[in-house]
Amino acid sequence: MGETRIEDAVVLSSQEGRIIIEKMAFALRSLQMQSEKNIDTRMNAINIKGLEAARMTILLAGASLVVGLFLAAAITFNISHPLGKLEKATGLIAEGHFDTEINIQRRDEIGSLAKAFNAMTKRLKILETLHLDASPLTGLPGNLAIEQEIERRLQEEGLFSLCHLDLDNFKPFADHYGYAWGSEVIKEVAVILADCKQKWGRGVDFIGHIGGDDFILIAEPARAEAMCRCIVAEFDRRIRKFYTEEDQRRGFILAKDRQGQLREFPLVTVTLSIVTDNCSLSRSPLEMAKMAAEVKNYGKTLAGSNYVKKEDMDARISS
Repeated sequence: MGETRIEDAVVLSSQEGRIIIEKMAFALRSLQMQSEKNIDTRMNAINIKGLEAARMTILLAGASLVVGLFLAAAITFNISHPLGKLEKATGLIAEGHFDTEINIQRRDEIGSLAKAFNAMTKRLKILETLHLDASPLTGLPGNLAIEQEIERRLQEEGLFSLCHLDLDNFKPFADHYGYAWGSEVIKEVAVILADCKQKWGRGVDFIGHIGGDDFILIAEPARAEAMCRCIVAEFDRRIRKFYTEEDQRRGFILAKDRQGQLREFPLVTVTLSIVTDNCSLSRSPLEMAKMAAEVKNYGKTLAGSNYVKKEDMDARISS
């Protein structure tokens, strides 16, 4: 340039500039290649991590599925097995095997259901016993239920009355009219007891059929006397329909006695005895029933239908 050699200066400058540019381009290409190499390395690492994560996810999903299936099977068995026992026991109950009991010791709803089921079977067994003990003629509870009811009330030591009902002159009536017709009278007495209980008694009061023409009534003393009064009145009103008009008009029947002799027998009447106790007079159903029978036997010596309380009998005897 100082020597005014412009063309030479341009040539020299372009040669040196080209060299520098080529070096810069080479350096840029080296940087690009290194960058691409780093990117490929990182992408490969990411792919590896992704595959590992996918495998772990699949493994965890499989393990969760296996554990879930196991838990579902365990829960299903834990529920279905005791329910199967309950279903089998229910079938036995339906067949009449009331002594069936299931042993399921659990502290959940199924355990509570099992306890309730066992309590139900025990109650059904008791009801079956009472049903078998019930009178086939009247359907009223029989001797076993009567004894249990007296025993229960004596243990409670609450004041209650035991009433023993018996028909007077029933055997001659049954011999004369036949025992089938006599059975109709027995069923009518059961109806009278139920009607008077409904009118004067309560649900807790008890009526039972000892057998034959003997019945039992158990209730609180005031209600027992009211029901006995009702029974006497209703019996005298209803019994006449079981006689012929001729026998009603005469007021007696002609029938043979135990010796085979024809004699007059009064129309059937009813006698009830009332014994009131709170476990102070008797300690067992047998003792109380014996006292009631003694009062009843005294009442049968009186004319017509009547009810007699033990205290009234004792007062009359002592006077």
